[in-house]
Amino acid sequence: MIYWALMVTLELMLHTKKGANWIANSIKIPYSHFHNIIKYHRFARQKRTILQMNKLLIIGCAILVLSCTPSTKEQSHQPDESNSKIQEYLSQYKPYPMDFDASGYDETDKLILQKLVEASMYIDTIYWLQTSKYGMHLRDSLEQVKDNPEVADLLTLVKRNGGPFELLNHYETFIGNKEYYAGEELYPRGMTAEQFDAYVEQLPEDEKAEFMYPYTVIREDGNGGYKAVRYHEEYAEYIKPIVKLLKEVADLTDNESFAKYLRLKAEALTTDNYYDADVAWIDMEDSKFDIVFGPYETYSDGIKGVKAKYESYIEIIDQEASKDLEKYTAYLPEMENNLPIPDEYKSDASGLTAKFVVVNDIIRKGEGAIGYQAVATNLPNDPAVHASKGTKKTFWKNMFIARFNGIIVPVSEVLIEEEQLPYLSDEGFFQFVLMHEICHAIGPRTVKTGPNKGMAANASIGPNYNPLEEAKADIVGLYSLDYLMDKGVVDSTRRKEFYVSYLGSMFRSIRFGLNEAHGKAAAISLSYLLENGGILYNSETGKWSIDFENFDEGIKNLSAEMLILEGDGDAAKVQEFFNKWTEETPALADAMEKTSDLPIDVLPIRSIKWE
Repeated sequence: MIYWALMVTLELMLHTKKGANWIANSIKIPYSHFHNIIKYHRFARQKRTILQMNKLLIIGCAILVLSCTPSTKEQSHQPDESNSKIQEYLSQYKPYPMDFDASGYDETDKLILQKLVEASMYIDTIYWLQTSKYGMHLRDSLEQVKDNPEVADLLTLVKRNGGPFELLNHYETFIGNKEYYAGEELYPRGMTAEQFDAYVEQLPEDEKAEFMYPYTVIREDGNGGYKAVRYHEEYAEYIKPIVKLLKEVADLTDNESFAKYLRLKAEALTTDNYYDADVAWIDMEDSKFDIVFGPYETYSDGIKGVKAKYESYIEIIDQEASKDLEKYTAYLPEMENNLPIPDEYKSDASGLTAKFVVVNDIIRKGEGAIGYQAVATNLPNDPAVHASKGTKKTFWKNMFIARFNGIIVPVSEVLIEEEQLPYLSDEGFFQFVLMHEICHAIGPRTVKTGPNKGMAANASIGPNYNPLEEAKADIVGLYSLDYLMDKGVVDSTRRKEFYVSYLGSMFRSIRFGLNEAHGKAAAISLSYLLENGGILYNSETGKWSIDFENFDEGIKNLSAEMLILEGDGDAAKVQEFFNKWTEETPALADAMEKTSDLPIDVLPIRSIKWE
């Protein structure tokens, strides 16, 4: 067994002669002998002469890496450090039980939910194939020996991060020796944005469009060039059973609008043309269930910022709470017209639908389960759907409760001035997130000026678009909230509550780090408002507070700057803006240090009771 242990550790963690020497020396085997073991293992694997090899390998890995007890203190130092690091990473997450009891549903509804959960498992597989095949192998191998507590910890991290790279720590590798590649499995490994652009530049226009299409992967064509492959072709093996399950659910449900959406979604998954399905999703009415399902967000595309990842949320709709939010729909055109920018940067918001859905999700898979745990979303992202129809804004009530109680309150108690803490509330947090999601739908979605005029803003700006858009939604949301309070739509007596709750939420987001879109967005806003009015910092106490006298003006000015950046679509200007406002100041560094022992995000522990 020790032979297999050595091999897996080399395969998963080292891959270098230096690393192999370290392992050989640590258990006192000459490197020449160790090299022969390597060759034998590779031969055996190639010839498939060892049954259940993967299971043997990972058991060996667990034995050597996590359970080995060397004879000297010096030899045990490395494993102890490794385990300590794993525990440090795990401490960033607060476990939070999210149990769902489906036993009270009738047999048809239970079957609907079970089929949707099954479809989500296929979505999850596609996500991992988009993200890290190496990580997928680690996950599946660790699952076989997860009864070992230390292996279970490692498995938790792999699942939370979608692979062996810690997302809250600048993609640090916590198992294996592979370095993070920003293109993940969406581009040929090593391809840079510059190489992509140079290759695409010489293509015909129709081929250029395919390379930039959100639903294609870039692959080598075998002739020294590259090709764009549609998702439904690349992942056909998993798309087919998903389509079958969605059609079966459509036949089971008694809600015609839900059935129509499911059938159109099934068709869209086989063509990668989602417009009709997205419109049907927004138009759904009176369904007990809903899903966020398919390739949507482009946060993880670190090369061009345009490739969408698959995700799945299976949801129970809170009909009453959803209807309470419908009053905001009528104000979308007014909020667009009220933006503090020249008219040429504004969009036509007339006729748009802002559909609000408050739900409890029973399962998250794919990108929805990885990294940042969203409390709300504004989808779809297709500019064509935005222009003609609008968006659907989903609010996960169970995640709101977990986020506020588990993360925002503890951080705020450390960092916010004591006299402002009474204004912190879950309702204030909800109102901020509500306005954030609404305001994703207003402002420029396409470039309004310059050589890229008419191009989608995210394609023109590149990977920096996502954090810019998140910051824009935060700040324009607050700017528009002020407008709605003045109009009497929202209770203006709770103004301080809304603003202080936003401040607490900002610190929560920043702690995700500047590599994460929401974290970078919050850091931009904090730095800007601290320098230009709106937020105060007491260097003696290390506490923060809202500058109520200047907050509205600071929000207005920052809104204008970010909206114009999106409308100009100038990637260089956006980078310059980021360089100025994302530097870690001493005050911000102090805040991060003071909260370093607090969890950064919740870790949902989910279960479903069927009987």
